[in-house]
Amino acid sequence: MPLLKIELLQGRNKETLIQLQTIVMDCVIECLGLPNDDRNIRLLEYPDYAFSMKKPYEIIIEIAMFSGRTNETKKKIFQTIVNRLQESLNIPKETVFILLNDQPQENWGVRGGIPANEVNLDFKVNI
Repeated sequence: MPLLKIELLQGRNKETLIQLQTIVMDCVIECLGLPNDDRNIRLLEYPDYAFSMKKPYEIIIEIAMFSGRTNETKKKIFQTIVNRLQESLNIPKETVFILLNDQPQENWGVRGGIPANEVNLDFKVNI
């Protein structure tokens, strides 16, 4: 049930943006062992005056997820995303900044306002 947000400068074509979203979401689903339909993703493009990152960064990927994943799983997410983006879209690994924002389940209101720690999830969190 992660929430993904990708932020970047305007200028890429629609097909590339769709591929970017799909690749990143597929990587997260794979690495976290989530159901394939667990897709919550937003892509935000900014004009050049509204987006500034220290070089070499050009793309910010923020992944909000439940706490409990191991450092190895987090590293796997980082590496899988940058490797696939480079392989598929020729996006240099060094230009991608990834932030994992892991929060306790009780901080997530889901399925009609129920705290996530009170819901039977379709996946494991402690991986």
